[in-house]
Amino acid sequence: MRLLLLLGVFIASGSISLAQSRYQHIGQTLIFDMTLEEQGYQNTKQLEMYDVKLIAEYLFNNPEIKTLRITGLGGFIPAARKIARVLIRYDIDTEAFDKCYSACTIIFLAGNHRVMSEGGQLGFHRQWIDKKEEKRHYEAMRVTTGWKDEFDYIAYVYNVLTDHIISDIEFMISRGVELDFVLKTFKTDTIDMWTPERKELFEAGVLSN
Repeated sequence: MRLLLLLGVFIASGSISLAQSRYQHIGQTLIFDMTLEEQGYQNTKQLEMYDVKLIAEYLFNNPEIKTLRITGLGGFIPAARKIARVLIRYDIDTEAFDKCYSACTIIFLAGNHRVMSEGGQLGFHRQWIDKKEEKRHYEAMRVTTGWKDEFDYIAYVYNVLTDHIISDIEFMISRGVELDFVLKTFKTDTIDMWTPERKELFEAGVLSN
C-alpha cells in the first residue's frame, strides 16, 4: 500500500514519465497523433505500416467511432493509402488538428465529412524518394527481378511512380477535390510544403461545407 502511494506521488510530480500512445479513443472519436510513439512498435514519429493494422482493429472493435482526428508530419505513403481505404469502408469522418502534412493528407481526404480545427494546417507536396533506400532495393532485388543494370531499375521506378501518381490523382478527384488543386499539389517539390489557406481548401472541396 505504501509503495502504491509513493508511486502515485512520483507520477503526480512528474518524476516518472508514462509512455503515451499515439492513439486515444474518446467516445465516438479516435485521435491519431503520429508524432507520438507507440509502445511495442518501431517508433519513427511518423506514419508506419503497423498503423494500418491498429486503425483497422480500432474501427472493427469499436463500431461507435465516427471520426478520426489526425495530426502528423508524414510518413510511409503506402500505409496512408491503405488506411484511406479502411476509413472509406467504415464511412469515417476526419478532422485535422495542428499540422497534417504529406501522407497525413491522404488519410484526411478519405474522410466522409472533413473539417480542420482552429489552428490546423494541411500540407501537400510530391511524393519523396529516398535515393539510398532505392539503391539498397536495387542491390537486393536485381538478381531475382532480372534487372540488367540501374537503367532497367530506373525504368521500373518510373513506371511504378507514374501508376501511383495517376492513382493518387484519381483518389483525390473521387473525394471531391477540384482538378486544378490536385495538379498544384503535384507541382510542389518534395522538399517544399504547400499549405493552402482555409478559404482555398473550402473552394477546392478539400474541406467539407
